Amino acid sequence: MSFETDKQTLDDLNILGKYSNNSVYSLYGGLVTRGAERLMDQMFANPLTDSDAINRRTLIFNYFKLHDLEFPGSPEEFEEVDQYVGKGSRTSGMMKLLSLAKMRLLEMISKDEHFAIWRRQMEATIAFLREGKKYLTRVSKDIAGNPLEERVLWGQNLLGNKVFTRLLESPPQSLSFYEMFSVDRLLRGEWITQLQELLDLFVEIDLYTVVGRVAREYNFCFAEAMKDGEISMEIKGLHHPCIRKAVDNDLTITRQKNIFFLTGANMAGKSTLMKSFGIAVYMAHMGFPVAARSMRFTVQDGMYTSINVPDNINMGYSHFYAEVLRVKKVAIEVSLSKRLVVIFDELFKGTNVKDAYDATFAVTSALTKRHACSFMISTHIIEVGQDLSKSCDNVTFAYLPTVMNGSVPTYTYKLEPGITNDKHGMIIINNERIVELIRAL
Repeated sequence: MSFETDKQTLDDLNILGKYSNNSVYSLYGGLVTRGAERLMDQMFANPLTDSDAINRRTLIFNYFKLHDLEFPGSPEEFEEVDQYVGKGSRTSGMMKLLSLAKMRLLEMISKDEHFAIWRRQMEATIAFLREGKKYLTRVSKDIAGNPLEERVLWGQNLLGNKVFTRLLESPPQSLSFYEMFSVDRLLRGEWITQLQELLDLFVEIDLYTVVGRVAREYNFCFAEAMKDGEISMEIKGLHHPCIRKAVDNDLTITRQKNIFFLTGANMAGKSTLMKSFGIAVYMAHMGFPVAARSMRFTVQDGMYTSINVPDNINMGYSHFYAEVLRVKKVAIEVSLSKRLVVIFDELFKGTNVKDAYDATFAVTSALTKRHACSFMISTHIIEVGQDLSKSCDNVTFAYLPTVMNGSVPTYTYKLEPGITNDKHGMIIINNERIVELIRAL
C-alpha cells in the first residue's frame, strides 16, 4: 500500500523540486550517478508504509551517516562506465570481434573516433572496478548486521574471484587488440548481468552516501517506525530542515490525545512549526533523515495539509470556497477510517470572524471523533480553543508566545502549554505608523 498524499500537500511543505529554493529535495545535492538521481526521485515520490522496510532503510542510511566515505568515482568517470556497460549484449564472440575490428580499421583509415571511445570507456570501467573493489573491502570490515551487508559481500566476492583479480591487476593501457577483445567479451558478455547488478549497487551507494552526508552535516536523526501503538508521533527537538539555527520544539500526539491545537500571534512561528511537523512525518515515512534529535512514530496511511490554499480564478472559486473544498476533500479521506496525518493552518481565514469561529469549532469538534487520525490545527481565534477545552478531552493545547520588549513584540518560537491570549496586531500596525502615514497624505 502506498503512502497517500497530493500535490497541495507537497506544495505546502515544499518537499519536491531539486532546483527549487529551500525545497527539502534541494538539500540532497551532490549525487554522482544519474541512476541515483532517478532513485532519489522515486523515493521522494513514494514514501513507505511498512515499518520494517522503513527501519531497514534507516539502518543503511545511518551507516553512511556514521562513516564519512567518498564515492569511488566522479560523475564523468561513472558516465563512461554506464555508457560502456549499457551497450553490453550476449551476441556471439565472432560478431563482437568483427565489430571491433571494423572500428579499429576505420580509425586507422579515416581517424574515426568510435574505437577510441570504446577503448576509453573500457579502461574507465576497469579503473572503476579497481576502485570499487577497494571501496567494498573497506566497507565489509564494519557493516556486519546491516541490511546492506549481504550485497556488499556479494560485490566483494564478485570482484575478488580469479577472473576479475587478473583483470584488475593488469594495466589496461598495455593490452593488445586481442586482449582488449577478450576483456570486452568477459565484461559485456559472460559477466554482463553480474556487472549490471554491481553497478546498481554502486548507484544505491551513491544515494546512501549523499543522504548520510546530509544527516551528518545537519545533525538530523533517523526516526523509529512502529507498526502500531499508543504513540502516533513523538518528536524531540523538531525544527525546519531548511532553516539554519532554527529553534527546536518537542511535541507528542497519541491515540488518546490525537488533536494538537496550536494558537499564537502573527509571526509567532505557527506555520513554520506546522510545516516542520509535516516535513518530519513525510521524511520519516521515506526512511530519510528528520530535522530533530529523535522521533518515534506509528506508520500512517497518508497525510494531507491545508496551509497555503490558493483561490482559483479560472473556476470562479474565491479563497474561502477553495478552503471549503480543501477541507471537504480531507473530510472524505478521514471518513474512510484511514490512519492519516492532517494539518490545518488557520481554518477558514477567508471569511468573517463569526463564520470562521463557527466553522472552525464545528469541524474540529467533528474531527475529535476520529481517533485513528492525527491532527494539527492552528487558529487566530482563541475562543475556539477555549470552547474546545470545555467539551473535548482528546485535545492538546499549545501556543507560541509573544514577548513584549516595550512596545515591540518579540517571539521565542518555543512551544508553551495552553492557549494564548496574545493580540498584538494593532501594536504592530501602530509601530509601523500606518494610520499616521495615511492621515499625512
